[in-house]
Amino acid sequence: MNIFKIAKQLPPKILFKRILNKVFPKKSIAYSVQENRGIQTRFTIHSLINRADFKTDIDQEIISNYLKHEFDLLGSGWVCRNAFNKLEFTKAHQFFFDQTSKLISNTYQFIDWQLEVRSGFSFDVTKQYDQQKIDNTKNVDIKNCWELGRLQHLPQLAIAATQENKREALLLEFKNQSLDFIVSNPIGMGVQWACAMDVGIRVSNLLVAFDIFRSVGDKKLLDTAFVTVFTASIYQHGKFLWNHLEHKEGAAGNHYLFNLVGLLFVTNYLSEDEEIIAWREFAEKEMIVEFQKQFFSDGGNFEGSTAYHCLSAEAVLYGTVLMLKNGKNLSHAYLELLGKSFQFMKEVIKPNGEFPQFGDNDSGRLFKFNQNQHLLNYESLIDGFSALYSGTRGCSFEALFIRQLLRNGELEKVNKEGTSRLPITNTNARLHDLTTTEINFSSEISVEKLTFFSYPEFGIYGFKSADFYLAISAISNKNMHHSWGHVHNDKLSFELQVKGEDLVLDAGTYTYSAFPEKRCLFRASKAHHGIVVEGVEQNKSRGLFYLEREVKCKVLEVKDLSITLQALYYGVEHTRKFTILSDQLMVTDSCNKPFKVNINTFNYHSPNYGILQNK
Repeated sequence: MNIFKIAKQLPPKILFKRILNKVFPKKSIAYSVQENRGIQTRFTIHSLINRADFKTDIDQEIISNYLKHEFDLLGSGWVCRNAFNKLEFTKAHQFFFDQTSKLISNTYQFIDWQLEVRSGFSFDVTKQYDQQKIDNTKNVDIKNCWELGRLQHLPQLAIAATQENKREALLLEFKNQSLDFIVSNPIGMGVQWACAMDVGIRVSNLLVAFDIFRSVGDKKLLDTAFVTVFTASIYQHGKFLWNHLEHKEGAAGNHYLFNLVGLLFVTNYLSEDEEIIAWREFAEKEMIVEFQKQFFSDGGNFEGSTAYHCLSAEAVLYGTVLMLKNGKNLSHAYLELLGKSFQFMKEVIKPNGEFPQFGDNDSGRLFKFNQNQHLLNYESLIDGFSALYSGTRGCSFEALFIRQLLRNGELEKVNKEGTSRLPITNTNARLHDLTTTEINFSSEISVEKLTFFSYPEFGIYGFKSADFYLAISAISNKNMHHSWGHVHNDKLSFELQVKGEDLVLDAGTYTYSAFPEKRCLFRASKAHHGIVVEGVEQNKSRGLFYLEREVKCKVLEVKDLSITLQALYYGVEHTRKFTILSDQLMVTDSCNKPFKVNINTFNYHSPNYGILQNK
């Protein structure tokens, strides 16, 4: 990685602040020599929901897996995550473990929160979160540990407990697992505190699960001793977020949104005092600022990824709901942009409920209430958004949950969603030295039912009907996040689905840091359905999460059922025209340099993060 080339991409103010922080670093908290957990607290936890409305199908087999501590995370398959070695801590943290672990059932098997199961590498809970070292010879994926530590399965256990079957066993498991995490992960120690985003996700899931369990629970199981320790941990999660906001010299991204939404869950659930009110007011103010900073005026997110648009929009959705619940006065501009971000998802989603994979996809969510949901399917998130608007009655758990949170809010303050459709000028593009690729359909489609969608600032265009879907990536806005860290070299690449069958499908992401060479492979032009000019990438890589911001895209013409676009990069001028017929899609390419068409030539596919399939 060339630090100087990365530095050139930084806005001057951000670069200056980073240099200052290097020269004058902030004083760090010495977590390794002090115990921050407690068995007493000045706080109580409010209830925000009424479980009476929660009716949803439960997969009992998955629940049984959770009870056996088996988890299928980011391509790991169903693996038992039990700890088989004695837990060891620093001297400062051993006493809390010895005393508080007595609240856990004698028959309970502790979980190994530090083990990355696919590589076999273990992180060190005796060292602070910022002193963890990874053995680079073992292809360690730290995200797999973080995914376990998000505790997103706990709300699923709570939803299952709203039914009579296994209720007591589920309550006991929730109590034991919560205590297990608390005693096994001292504040600021080990891998589970290495990313504040995951802390925000974890505390949100802990609180929602606790709220549901408490509504159905036996007070003998959720006793005072447990509730006190649990509540103290919730406060410490909030305090950790407050002290480790991922604002990075003002150049924040999706991580910061999840810091803020975590603080909003903490401060809406915990009883109020001066500190809690200060956290909440800060988080509300910053959520409003960051939402309008991180989303373009057409509703698309600035990370340059369709999956990250949905991820960030989910954080904003729940942040907005919690602000409305408190009677926060949100501006017309904020609510209009919220509607546009919702409209973006409704238009870009495929007829089968899945999203195209343009840019990175780490399969991230704030909540995973639906046990069997394919992680490219975002219908439940769209359903959750619909719960904000009068006249829409989604039936997913997300929609029910959001209506519960809003029961004391003022829904009339939320306007109906706006539109992101913008006109495109017809410039009568002319193509030369053409290469045409025909993709035939197994049966004809009704072309008269096609509608066109356009999000020029984000950079995605397409045509859609109940039995046809074409989406084209032109993601190249210079106002995206400065690193272009989640962008792929996929300009003028596309996804095509006809009558539920995927004829052209983006390769996905597969992995980040565990296999650097595959990370680069899946981001490259050869992994996408564009063209390949030998020796030239659309953007040069500057590390795993930096690309040079070279490529520029523009639409030349939209006419009837065709669209012509152009991509410019490092002297390459690539023009591509898509023409939709009733029985085929014609893709016509022109370029000023020798090229090869690269449609359906890549040998791998990753439908979700961590999963690698041969085509």
